Amino acid sequence: QLYRDDHSEGPPLSVDWRESFLARVSGSKDNKRLGRFMEFMRGLVVCGLHPPSFVASASRESAVLQRDGSNFTAWYRHFVQEQPELAVGIAAKLRDAMDGFRGLRLERAGADARTMQVAFAGDHGDYSLRLDETSDGERALMVLYALLGLASEQPFTLLIDEPDNYLALQEVQPWLMALCDACDDAKHQAVVCSHHPELIDYFGAEKGLLLDRTGCGVTRVRDASTIAAKDGLQLSEYVARGWVD
Repeated sequence: QLYRDDHSEGPPLSVDWRESFLARVSGSKDNKRLGRFMEFMRGLVVCGLHPPSFVASASRESAVLQRDGSNFTAWYRHFVQEQPELAVGIAAKLRDAMDGFRGLRLERAGADARTMQVAFAGDHGDYSLRLDETSDGERALMVLYALLGLASEQPFTLLIDEPDNYLALQEVQPWLMALCDACDDAKHQAVVCSHHPELIDYFGAEKGLLLDRTGCGVTRVRDASTIAAKDGLQLSEYVARGWVD
């Protein structure tokens, strides 16, 4: 049953109760709130990257990034075809983040399939690797910066688990800074879950929440700013020593 913004009953819908009916609802002047909700959901990205599962080839595009990032090629193909100018910005950020990185290209591999090739500059000239021939860390970096670049043109909410996995220590903070820059706009926001000391110290004091569960009890959520570090210790060190009760 649809309801209008003024809470009056709108038209009923006959759908399979096991599926969401929202995809069948068209926007109208009577349900603008529902339209805004649907727009928010389209900009919601939830992921915990697992680079070993990434597939280099894709026979079609995908507007949705899988939670493990495995369909990165299909997702990148979709957005770059719709907004090819975004590829330039993503490549520029990756050149700063990855030694020798030159660019990404989707090479034809059959009638419909495309394979992602990653170009690098080497001591003896340029060379290319398939996406699945790059390291796990390189794949993770490509997705992390693409998430910021591809979503920069539309409102988005990014929920990401352990983005620091597979990254070298010196690669973590530059991405965090880029994430903060992206979220300076009121249209963009991010929720990051991590145990990494770099993230704890970068976000903890002002934006951090501590999730703590003992035994089989409920999870407690506390504002990290209430955890007062002592003796000049960083917040991450304070947490590592277990002084959070």
